[in-house]
Amino acid sequence: MILDGQMTTFDTIVIGAGVIGAAAARRLALDGSVLLLEQHEFLHERGSSHGGSRIYRHAYVDELHTRLAVRADPLWGELEAETGERLLFRTGGVDLFTPDDDDAATMLASLAAAGSPGEHLSRADLAARFPVFDVPAGTHAVYHPASAVLPATRAVAALLRSAAARGGELREREPVLEVRPGASGVEVRTSTATYSAGRLVIAAGAWLGRLAHDLRLPLVVEQQQVIYLPIRPNATQRNADRRNADRRDVGAYLVGRMPIFIERRAKQIDGIYGLPAFEYPHAVKVAHHDRTTPLRSADERDFALDEARAAATVAAATRLLPGLADTPIASTTCLYTRTPDEAFIIDRHPLHANVVLMGGGSGHAFKFGPLFGELAADLLNGVPALPAFRADRFG
Repeated sequence: MILDGQMTTFDTIVIGAGVIGAAAARRLALDGSVLLLEQHEFLHERGSSHGGSRIYRHAYVDELHTRLAVRADPLWGELEAETGERLLFRTGGVDLFTPDDDDAATMLASLAAAGSPGEHLSRADLAARFPVFDVPAGTHAVYHPASAVLPATRAVAALLRSAAARGGELREREPVLEVRPGASGVEVRTSTATYSAGRLVIAAGAWLGRLAHDLRLPLVVEQQQVIYLPIRPNATQRNADRRNADRRDVGAYLVGRMPIFIERRAKQIDGIYGLPAFEYPHAVKVAHHDRTTPLRSADERDFALDEARAAATVAAATRLLPGLADTPIASTTCLYTRTPDEAFIIDRHPLHANVVLMGGGSGHAFKFGPLFGELAADLLNGVPALPAFRADRFG
């Protein structure tokens, strides 16, 4: 950090302290002075990087995301070792496929190619191994043992602590009002000061489109929601058969016994997904992954639960996991920032090579966590962007 008259200069400025921005600041602090700017308080709940749990998994149908998830795995381990914070709670995971969906074979091939083999499970195999599920006839699954639960807010806090320990300067409640890139650097004007830097990373989540308005990125912001359904106790099924008794064993829903799951339909993730009991000792987290009505801006969200959508999630979840009760004990909302193809934007600005854009998480970015820092450093050091994540791919 250099004081230049009235302006403070850093090697790199990062905008946004969600999982992507925190990871970028942490990694780039190894290369020089870093300023991380957050418009709200750190660990706030207005964006996409908060809450008690997120899914970590290697399993994707496409090989690129699978390889990136595998690459992120040891980086989470390094963060755990550095901060003393346990972040990956291994559960195993299952992706559930309809009988006519051949994407299961493609997913298994992607996992094998990335060095993280999965296993095909028939409906009978799934029932024997994980009796909490009651899937429709013909359903088959891919099981991937590396899947885990990530405590989201704790993970972001660990990234921020690491960034600070590496010398990064972290400032909260300081909204960015203007970004002025130039040939030799960039100026960032906030609500309280103006800073300069040689490099800039914009990782503003649902506010990325506003800060990179000149590119007219086709980002859609949605309010999503999750609910927590309690596990019905054994006592209500005293005379049940063994399988139903298993479904009402609270222990069968805990991390280590129940896997994370994703229900896939018609070659899309438009069913429900869920995680074992984690934030609550007696309740499972479930949600739909389908699209919702777009918001006009990230500031428009109302945090209110869509009761009709929640009822549909309850109905789907209790069919798939009949040991769950149908009255939620809690719920929460977050933001998705979707791209048209649901792949990220991780690229240099087309007119300013010292400005990197990172966002468009589309509801599946969190698992990559510290890897975003590596990708940001690569771009700023001249490594070409991955074609799938280029900002200009939409035209």
